[in-house]
Amino acid sequence: MTAREKALLTFNAWEGFHARFLEDWAEKGLNPEEVLRAGNAFWEEIGLPEKCRALTSRYRDGCWAERESEKAVRLGVRLVFWGNDDYPEGLTDLCKPPAVLYARGNWPVPDRMDAVIGTRRCSPYGSRIAREVASRMAESRVAVLSGGALGIDGAAHAGALETGGLTVAVLGTGVDLVYPVEHEGLFSRIVEQGTLLSEFPLSTPSRAWRFPRRNRLIAALADRLVVVEAPVKSGAILTARIAMEIGREIWVVPGRIDEWGCKGSNTLLWDGAHPLVDLEDLVRVPGPFQGELFKEETAKESSSPVLEALRVFGDQTVDILASQVKMGAADILVELSRMEAFGLVRRSLSGRWSAVLR
Repeated sequence: MTAREKALLTFNAWEGFHARFLEDWAEKGLNPEEVLRAGNAFWEEIGLPEKCRALTSRYRDGCWAERESEKAVRLGVRLVFWGNDDYPEGLTDLCKPPAVLYARGNWPVPDRMDAVIGTRRCSPYGSRIAREVASRMAESRVAVLSGGALGIDGAAHAGALETGGLTVAVLGTGVDLVYPVEHEGLFSRIVEQGTLLSEFPLSTPSRAWRFPRRNRLIAALADRLVVVEAPVKSGAILTARIAMEIGREIWVVPGRIDEWGCKGSNTLLWDGAHPLVDLEDLVRVPGPFQGELFKEETAKESSSPVLEALRVFGDQTVDILASQVKMGAADILVELSRMEAFGLVRRSLSGRWSAVLR
């Protein structure tokens, strides 16, 4: 373990730590090793919270990082650090990407992963559809991503495994724990045929606040998300909204309008998600953006005045864009739809459009 890795592990023990701290330090000419050695007075000067300072001091002086690294080796867990070549590129789209990942099973994860998510309290229909969606993805050599929970998540992981495909479970605990306990057998199969992934240190127990943090990783790692069944207030809806904000493609299995477990997912359809009415729709286009089938057109799309206006002025409505670039609203919509196919722009839940940062 290098001095940098030791520093990142130690800081990562505080759950509020993330990779943007590292970028801020780099701008000031500091590296993590220097910051770790500096001590409490300097940590306070650069803005680390009191809880972080206390925990970091105790763990640094107690050689916690060395023990954590040794434990990871014994368990066959790979430590993945921010800035390394095998760090997943999709996570860099997050406002607060993790500084360290713990991976148990196969690594690196596939470049192409689609998520299947939904409620723990799903209907028999929802469970069956999640399994079928995941199986179809696996047959198309797309890795299936989900959260390892009961209900839709478990059905998705099982569907991928049954087809002999790869699946990745992003956990809200340490990767050496089984939560929920009902998934002990499933997690064992995932370790053999996929990956258990977490940003939390080993043996971190399940707590309610850790699962929303886990959800943002699912959103960022996925190329596309399929929401099967989800109530309005649910982790799946939170995941979908984060995914929309960072430019991921959202698909939704339409549900009955009088079903509590489908209220949130049906609302996503109203907000512009793609309705999944035929499993074949997921595999007709191999990538997340249809425009990728016509790569020779990408340069032309990138030079659009509409795209330039979005890059300069930020989120805009169609009417405002039309006045800025002196085009009709109908022409603006055609241009936006074309650029959306290339993954250059995205629409927000409020009907505004923005450029996708690359």
